Amino acid sequence: MLAVGFLCIFVAAVAGGAFGLQYRVMRHYTVENASLLSVFIATVPIPLLACSILLPGWTGAIVRAGFSANAIVFFFGFCWGLGAITYAYGFNILGMALAASLLKGISIAIGSGVPLLRHWQEIASPARTATIAGLATLLMGTFLAGKAGIMRERDVSESSPTFDESGAVHLGRGKKLFWIGFLMCLFSGVASSGANLGFDRADVIEQAMVEVSQVHDLHWKATLVRWMPMYWGGITALMCLMGGAMLKRGTWRNFLAEGSSRDFLIASSMGGVHFLAQIPYGIGAFYLGKLGTTVGWGVNIGMALIVASWLGFLTGEWKGVRRASTQTLLAAITVIIVAIIVLAYANSRA
Repeated sequence: MLAVGFLCIFVAAVAGGAFGLQYRVMRHYTVENASLLSVFIATVPIPLLACSILLPGWTGAIVRAGFSANAIVFFFGFCWGLGAITYAYGFNILGMALAASLLKGISIAIGSGVPLLRHWQEIASPARTATIAGLATLLMGTFLAGKAGIMRERDVSESSPTFDESGAVHLGRGKKLFWIGFLMCLFSGVASSGANLGFDRADVIEQAMVEVSQVHDLHWKATLVRWMPMYWGGITALMCLMGGAMLKRGTWRNFLAEGSSRDFLIASSMGGVHFLAQIPYGIGAFYLGKLGTTVGWGVNIGMALIVASWLGFLTGEWKGVRRASTQTLLAAITVIIVAIIVLAYANSRA
């Protein structure tokens, strides 16, 4: 079953690494338009349909879990929504490689560390030691990826003081904007870890689903209900902030602009990718067992960073940079792969 778990997490990592790439090809939609629509698709119609088909009576589980349990998960979901908002802006300022490394490094430390402490007594000592070693190695790889991103910014700024082909802002005349994007990504890393913290704390809701269900063994299906209160928190954050920004700026009209159907389809596809970046992760965490939300989250984020870096190469973000910059990124990827192997070993010892 470990193989199934890691396979599901791999699917989630590919989707997570690819999310955001669609921002590059928007013609009419602003960041607010694309983010709000994509997250709405990912958090409202798709999960409602999935739960209705796979988990009849799931609303009874929500009620049975109680207000407090749902409120905690909703709060983490709201934080995750704030993280998605700030990442959307930071990504467009810094580019995929640097934005992803900043966000994912912080998300690993908080998103994996807190569940590890929460389940500390349930985990065998050898597995705990290996997990800490794996997470530390993963953070080292993420740090190297961030360093490579900064080196890239400096390289590109020498030939183009403000923008490169990918549209990312660089040091030079855009120095102030660069640091704004940097701080946004730092905040996003903290807030985005709410996705895993909320999922981990939603084990009470999953247990309620098992209790109210007439099916003897729901297996991975029960994990779907964990996401619902978190999704409600996430879309609330998007509606308040992104929706408010669109009303203030009048960019809500972009939804009705001539020729915007193309952007509508692309943003909707982003919603599907967003959904795939989370649900398979939850299934994978289920199959990984006690360390699912620690090892699973770390492996998921590490692999997503590799995917994002690879896509950064494909989209021309690393075109024309010095060899030292690309070598640093390749070293980061190598360290991350080693970390993933160590974390897989740690999970096997659990």
